[in-house]
Amino acid sequence: MGGRGASTRAASSAGASTVKRGSGAAGRRPKKASSGGGRPPVNLWPRRIITGLGLLLIIALIVWGIVAAVRAIAGAFSAAPVPQSTPQSVVQSGALDASGYTLKGGQEATADGLLTDGTTIDIPACLDRDITATAKASPVASGSAMPVTLTLENRGSVACSTSLTRFNLAVTTGDHQVYDSSRCADSQQSSMTLLLRPGGTWSGSLSWDGYVYTNGCTAPAGGASAAAA
Repeated sequence: MGGRGASTRAASSAGASTVKRGSGAAGRRPKKASSGGGRPPVNLWPRRIITGLGLLLIIALIVWGIVAAVRAIAGAFSAAPVPQSTPQSVVQSGALDASGYTLKGGQEATADGLLTDGTTIDIPACLDRDITATAKASPVASGSAMPVTLTLENRGSVACSTSLTRFNLAVTTGDHQVYDSSRCADSQQSSMTLLLRPGGTWSGSLSWDGYVYTNGCTAPAGGASAAAA
């Protein structure tokens, strides 16, 4: 009996020891779980990309503001625009225009002529100051007809009309005049109207028959004689 009791106590003691071990192992498990488990790592790249785009947008706005300010300052110091000329149509009736023509009410001097009320074009007679006449004679033998090339040029700013009757052909030899078409009653010059635009030219020909005339266009008694070379 006494031996069983001791054995029982020993078993109890061993059991107690086993329980203690088990309780100790159970106590260590939470620590392992606590030390091995944690939050998963956070991906920071989306935040970095959004932040970088925001910074780029801010920098772009700052640069745009600087450029706009520089342009505004440069515009303030730029030369003032040249005011456009006042239309000539506002010239009072009867006033002399810069083109040299006297305008009526509502008229404006243009390259096409005198514009009235913006609808009607009148072609004025050419001003003497605007027409340049150039004559070029071809060399001929004595007593032969001499052709002369006449060129007219409109140096004005307005289209105008003229005719050859406004020009004459005068031929002299030394101090003696042998022919002057302006003194002829039946002038050879054509009365056809010539229209010349600004800068436009016209070329035609006049001629002298090579004979000497008194008073420029009157055949002397006995007939006109051939002019000396």
